[in-house]
Amino acid sequence: MIATITKLMAAATLSADGQGAAVDVGAYDGRGYVVLNASATAAADNTADFTLQESADGATGWSDVAAVSFDQVTNAAASHQVVELDLSALKKYVRLAYDLGGTSPEVTAAAEIVGRTQYMG
Repeated sequence: MIATITKLMAAATLSADGQGAAVDVGAYDGRGYVVLNASATAAADNTADFTLQESADGATGWSDVAAVSFDQVTNAAASHQVVELDLSALKKYVRLAYDLGGTSPEVTAAAEIVGRTQYMG
């Protein structure tokens, strides 16, 4: 099987709490990875916490995926994090949520899911 890469969030500069759009991951099967790439935050008192959330319908009932835990991003260094998980155990939709802290927080980040998808032919 060939790996499929699905963008959870295109590279963007973030300056307030929020979340990316709902992404349908229903075709993924088996183990895979969530990849987070982030710049260092803009200032010493800035922090960025990222969470993968899931929902059955992509609109309501969002909850954090316990199997995915990212280290907090600070201004110490850029961050590249990879978390392995069972993609077939996720609900049909996921999104990346972020919580920024500090005075005028800013960070640039992007995220993807990498894994195998079911043959739909």
